[in-house]
Amino acid sequence: MYKNHVGVPCVLRNYIARHEPPTNLTIAEAMLATCATPPLFTSTSIEKDFTTFEYTSGDLGLSNPTGEIIAEAHRAFNDDATVACLLSIGCGHSGVKPSPSDSGVATWIDFLNHVTMDSEKTAREMAAKMKHLTLYHRLSVDYGLSANQLNAWRDPVVIVTHTTAYLGDLEVAERINRCADAINHSDGFATLEQLSRCLINIR
Repeated sequence: MYKNHVGVPCVLRNYIARHEPPTNLTIAEAMLATCATPPLFTSTSIEKDFTTFEYTSGDLGLSNPTGEIIAEAHRAFNDDATVACLLSIGCGHSGVKPSPSDSGVATWIDFLNHVTMDSEKTAREMAAKMKHLTLYHRLSVDYGLSANQLNAWRDPVVIVTHTTAYLGDLEVAERINRCADAINHSDGFATLEQLSRCLINIR
């Protein structure tokens, strides 16, 4: 997102699109822009069109950009390009989110942040729309680093523990193998036109 226009996604391209020139940026700059989630990380600046733009993460309101990625690929490669694998990686189920009984502003801000950053609803809708296809794969731990563990990202041991437990699940291992097979064979199981049609009503 543009820092001064949050709410409208900004696609960072290093290739030519028909409706917009490419952005002169490096992979590192794009990663910094994607990870610039306040207040954990500050916004990042990138030069574009002879000026400098400040970018912030799209977590608030666009924590699951799968639909936007498909739409962008469709614009770039047209209807007949084929896709063998679509991998969506989540950051864990956030659990039940009851409306706060506390009327404090800080409590409600925290609650609304968690609601807007929840990517699982979009993931469920995407899986339902693509259930007739074999290319969609979703990996997301059962329980993420929850609200009372906001500083857990500072400790790699906590993250490794969550990841190891998740990957040790037999069903998850089978899902990863199916995803790896799809990438390895690269036969193209659906066209971008088919995937775009699946996006209807997933917004």
